[in-house]
Amino acid sequence: KEHYRANQVAWDPSGRSVATLVSQPIGGGHFKYAMDNGFILWTFQGKQLYQQSYETFYQLQWRPREQLLSKTEIGKVRKNLKKYEKQFDMQDKEQERALKLEETKGKRAERTKYRSLVSRLKAIRSREHETRKTLLDGFDENDESNYFTREITVETILSSKEETVM
Repeated sequence: KEHYRANQVAWDPSGRSVATLVSQPIGGGHFKYAMDNGFILWTFQGKQLYQQSYETFYQLQWRPREQLLSKTEIGKVRKNLKKYEKQFDMQDKEQERALKLEETKGKRAERTKYRSLVSRLKAIRSREHETRKTLLDGFDENDESNYFTREITVETILSSKEETVM
């Protein structure tokens, strides 16, 4: 992505977002920046999150974040990162397995619902079979021997061309 006339880039302390900005010098007098002042927030992947323009814009600073872990705790985390990674991978796989199981249960429920509907409709049709047969003067519409199959072939000439061969 591009930010026209961007003259600064500022990363968020967490590293999850970045800001590109057009700012004018504090001393002023630079009218070439007057129309483009502002910033654009982006994800670390390059997707634009937010854009803001200002008439005068001098700088952007991220709010400082408090340190959640001490230096020793950070060292412990880095030391045991592989162990934590395995735990998180197992949790991710378990969540994925649960989602697939839930999806399968839903599909099974839909399939069972459909099959029960079809069997119910077949039962209704078979109950009404004798009524239909009496209404049709004894003609059984389900008996294949009451029907015959005739195969008809239709040939159509699309074009013809006569040539003399010598």
